[in-house]
Amino acid sequence: MSSDDAADAFAVGRILSVELIDDGRTLGVRLEKADGTEAVVLLSQSAASDLHRQMAALLISAD
Repeated sequence: MSSDDAADAFAVGRILSVELIDDGRTLGVRLEKADGTEAVVLLSQSAASDLHRQMAALLISAD
């Protein structure tokens, strides 16, 4: 795999904000990385729903 194909991976220090943008079609998540810089993740409604479903399932199975 070339470096251009590598996934962007970083540790998150905290969630700075979560907003609906693009008339509610996109979820924007502003993060503070562990090194103090910021990153933004943009998720479509379907991707945000899938992320929520998968996170909820993991949290339930962790109990």
